[in-house]
Amino acid sequence: MIPPIIFMGFDIDLIYLIEPVNLANMLYLGIGASALCFLTWNFSTKFLGIVKATAYIYVIPVITVITAYFILGEPITWMKTIGMVLAIAGLAISQK
Repeated sequence: MIPPIIFMGFDIDLIYLIEPVNLANMLYLGIGASALCFLTWNFSTKFLGIVKATAYIYVIPVITVITAYFILGEPITWMKTIGMVLAIAGLAISQK
């Protein structure tokens, strides 16, 4: 993003980074969404191997739908159900 900022005349005011909400967001993105995810990915590839770990990425949408149901109260529609079944079927076929 730095090259577009230079040419577009965007003014960066770093004072906003020390506001508690913005600082918490940056810490979450740096520690939670980046570092922790890389750590768990490296652990899973070491434990499962790269091929199996990559195949299990397709389970993420299933976990997302189930988590959204319990945490956010989102309904599980028939389209979501079909998507989950297809994802799990694809994973089962790839593991054979």
